[in-house]
Amino acid sequence: MELRHLRYFVAVAEELSFTRAAERLRTAQPSLSQQIRDLEEQVGTLLLARTRRKVELTEAGQVFLTEARLTLAQADRALVRARQVGRKDTSTITIGFVPAAEVRIFPSILPRLRMRLPELSVELRSIPTFEQEQKLLDHEIDIAFLRKPIRSPEVVSEVVLRESLVAVLPVGHPLAQYEEIDPLQLDDAAFIQPHPLYSGDLHNVVESYFAQHGVRPSVTQVATNTLLYLNLIGMKLGIGILPAYAASLTNPAICTRPLAAPAPEIELLMAWRSGDQSPQLGVLRELVAQHAAGEKRRTKEA
Repeated sequence: MELRHLRYFVAVAEELSFTRAAERLRTAQPSLSQQIRDLEEQVGTLLLARTRRKVELTEAGQVFLTEARLTLAQADRALVRARQVGRKDTSTITIGFVPAAEVRIFPSILPRLRMRLPELSVELRSIPTFEQEQKLLDHEIDIAFLRKPIRSPEVVSEVVLRESLVAVLPVGHPLAQYEEIDPLQLDDAAFIQPHPLYSGDLHNVVESYFAQHGVRPSVTQVATNTLLYLNLIGMKLGIGILPAYAASLTNPAICTRPLAAPAPEIELLMAWRSGDQSPQLGVLRELVAQHAAGEKRRTKEA
């Protein structure tokens, strides 16, 4: 069985006419009829019920049509991906990222990258953590800025940012009057929970923090992204805990307060495919490593 058999069958099944299908495929009707007979012989059952007046799908044909469409779609996708990889311009880097990188890494790194490699084209793609590892392996992105966990041994990573978590509150909330928030003050508070799938290890870090201090907040909403998280807090549906970068995203309806020391921390990782020797990628990784070292030094000095 070849893909052309599937394409011929799908055309006849959609047109319910050998004449119209032949015109659509730009082939002779007798040849098309023979291809369908060959296909049915290979499948071992009739897929089309034919009379002089009409063509109909048999029950087996209806099932086969669904599967044939899926097979053809996957084949087309494989063709497109292979062409994309084969034609990929070595002067292009595609970066997947979560908001922390957009706020804390890119403003410093991307201008320096442009100075070092003025001909380099950079494509930025905002992608949830849980999708980035597979997109790296599928060569859809070249480098990722994401949260833990990373599971594949084919992906190499390093920590490029550590941030304390902060409490995020609606302006006017009773806790907003405090300079810092003790964890026990969060007990039974209306809480916006980060979605465990979309937030990487943020969900686990927050849950561990609550368990460590015996805190049981009242979860009112679950947010799948940072913007939704902040909007829900701004609508006074609850309070939240986010990495410190969120302070730069707040609006007049929201404020942040540090958590009492020792506040929990969360890491941002930079990840790439093992063995990727792209010189452009090497320059980017070098600049990010320099930035991370500078941030670490400034944190110690503070």
